[in-house]
Amino acid sequence: MVGGAIPLFLYLLPIAAAAVLANYQNGIWLLVLLLPFASTQLVPRQIFGVTGLNLVNCLLVLTLSSLCLASLLSRRAVRFPRLPLALLIYVALIALAAYRGSGSAERAITLSGEETLTVSSYLLDSFVKPMIIVAVACLAAVASRNGHGLPLIWALAGAYIVFFVIIVGYLVVNGLNLHNLASPEARDLLGWTGLHANEIGLMANLGFAILLYTAAATARPLLRLTLLACAVAAATTAALTFSRGAFIGLAIIVGYYLFTRRRTGQFVLALLIIVGVALLLPGAFVDRATTGFGTDTDAITAGRIDTIWRPLLPTFWETPILGHGLGSTQWATPNVRGAMLPVGHPHSAYLGVLLDLGMVGVAVVAAFFWSAWAMFRRLAKNHADPLWRGVFEGGAVCLICLAVQGLTDDRFVPTYPQVALWLCYGLALGQAQSTCSTKRTQP
Repeated sequence: MVGGAIPLFLYLLPIAAAAVLANYQNGIWLLVLLLPFASTQLVPRQIFGVTGLNLVNCLLVLTLSSLCLASLLSRRAVRFPRLPLALLIYVALIALAAYRGSGSAERAITLSGEETLTVSSYLLDSFVKPMIIVAVACLAAVASRNGHGLPLIWALAGAYIVFFVIIVGYLVVNGLNLHNLASPEARDLLGWTGLHANEIGLMANLGFAILLYTAAATARPLLRLTLLACAVAAATTAALTFSRGAFIGLAIIVGYYLFTRRRTGQFVLALLIIVGVALLLPGAFVDRATTGFGTDTDAITAGRIDTIWRPLLPTFWETPILGHGLGSTQWATPNVRGAMLPVGHPHSAYLGVLLDLGMVGVAVVAAFFWSAWAMFRRLAKNHADPLWRGVFEGGAVCLICLAVQGLTDDRFVPTYPQVALWLCYGLALGQAQSTCSTKRTQP
């Protein structure tokens, strides 16, 4: 109203600084609320033209300062969780891959509408941003370890409600119908957010899984209905992307829920809701979900096999042990020579980890995600609080969803579409070391 983003930033920053410095938990809550929007155009990515000066980074610095201040004033006020060895090796591998890739970043191709890649911009995108996600997950672990983890679930739910309102509001204001969104030529129709439809679909699905299973485990009816409404908003956001990967992810989440429900009443109610939604589903969703089926694999994969995967796969043998470095598709030999579709990533998390990190990276990434899966499953089975059991059951389903949707998109290093999963991982780290994390044996 009075001059745009800069006066707004100058007005909000002192208020946020006072609230965060008063209690570091406020900063963690705000970070969880804003992190899903960090890579979008919905929040300013820089202030005063300074790269890296944005709301998320400022909040992160303030929160870390407040946490250090709280721990210095009273060492018993903050209990820090121990970071597992699998996570530390995983982060070290990402750092090594970023270092190796920085030597080749200046040879990367320049896609239309994007700036030429430099070493500094490469390190910012490939290493700094993933580490911000890991840092917020560690802060969530601190909050969880000190008994303040549940408010972060509500911050995550609020973020998905906001995202849902923005997407639906944009579609209504611009008069877009479902058939326009379902068209194969409309894959960039949501590009104004700064994210591809596949990225929004994955982000929404991961949030849907956590919120759905948390709602199912909540005993209080009002809280259950509220969380369920947030989960429905996240699922609707995923469906409105018309990403076939998002459709498969939704099917996995709902199918796993039906498979694991032991109570007949819950199973029948969920089945009736699913059947009702399927009968009322507009034809545009069915048309998009079945695009390419009955023709050939090239149509099903939107041409990825011949234009991306087959040209890239032989480059693995150039450096099979440690890979080419993070984001190596940008300077891959067939990409530079114009022998493939010019893209910035291989459109497959599995091919990406093979080319970027090599065989060593495949082993480290597999070990890390297996350790995360084991921790989620252990807490989902043994935690004393039913609500936390639901949260971590949702985290385990998130890993399944990422493993399937990763066939055609995203990466196995931290990305902003994976924010909900990393938040759940941080909460699990804190709860795994809490005194009430396991059920007490009955005499």
